[in-house]
Amino acid sequence: MSDPPRDHLAISPEVARTIRVLIADDERSLRESCASVLRAEGYQVTLVGRGEEAIDLVRRQPFHLILLDLFLPHVSGLEILDAALEVNKDALVVVMTGNPSVTSSIEALPRGAWDYLPKPFSATHLQVLIGRASHAILKAREAAGLREQVERQQAQPEGLTLIGISPAFRRAVDLARKVAATDASVFISGESGT
Repeated sequence: MSDPPRDHLAISPEVARTIRVLIADDERSLRESCASVLRAEGYQVTLVGRGEEAIDLVRRQPFHLILLDLFLPHVSGLEILDAALEVNKDALVVVMTGNPSVTSSIEALPRGAWDYLPKPFSATHLQVLIGRASHAILKAREAAGLREQVERQQAQPEGLTLIGISPAFRRAVDLARKVAATDASVFISGESGT
């Protein structure tokens, strides 16, 4: 099986540095290999080998992307998946397993797993998957920014769309709103374009 092309999925190291990745797998060599690939691209990577550690970490700090072995000793990957999504519904969780089966994917995907990665996998497959996930994270950030912008616009009086967001502009608009309810004349001056 040939590796998929990844050029169109590459993201800049500057963007990669804003994405926090947790790798939870009891196979040390796999954890470190994945981390090496991701760190080379600029991602912030945290490694854990036990399920209890993974649950503790996802409850204490947010991760954008979690690579999770389904079969960890003592705590199942599905329990970690549930805990991760309970505290951060926007986290993308990729479940990995050396024992791929339809049953495990049927359990993981409806519970919120973003994708499924059977072991063994190549570095290129990992890079492509991480590239796809990174683009999904960036789109979610963009959508959240647009939602905030729409909410701000909807908070404006009808028929008034404000373009400036600087504190000085906001103060001027607030002052204009206060004076608008009166019959007073107002003169606003300042440099053009400010």
